[in-house]
Amino acid sequence: MWYYAKDGSREGPVSLDELRGILGENIVPLTTVVWTEGMDQWRPACEVPELGAGGQVVQPIPGVGLSMAAPQSSGLAIASMVLGIVGILAVPIVCSIAAVICGHMARSQIRQGEGRVGGDGMVMTGLITGYLGLVVWLALAAWIVTVIVGFSSAFSP
Repeated sequence: MWYYAKDGSREGPVSLDELRGILGENIVPLTTVVWTEGMDQWRPACEVPELGAGGQVVQPIPGVGLSMAAPQSSGLAIASMVLGIVGILAVPIVCSIAAVICGHMARSQIRQGEGRVGGDGMVMTGLITGYLGLVVWLALAAWIVTVIVGFSSAFSP
């Protein structure tokens, strides 16, 4: 059975597995002193071989999860990419403008998400295709207007 110090008082007895759980869940820090029968004195948990591999116990930082899952993609990032592609291929100007707006909103969302929100590549695709769609379609519209004005002036008396 093990004992540990918490808030200036002795806690326990607890089993070795329970003490490992207490340390692993960061209920007490690794600098907490522990004792079990056979030890000559109380020692910091990080120095006790039974509590970790070679005395090295990895303890999470308070408030930080240890999830290794990939960040969830931003819905705005997906919308920006889809609208950008549709803006080039099918519905000019309107979808391109929507792609640019969604793209900038998604970039802000991703930055504020601190790694929990992903989709930066989709955002960049949406922004590039959105701006490209605007430039191409507006240039095409300007060219058409120029041609129409040129033809109308050529046939006017």
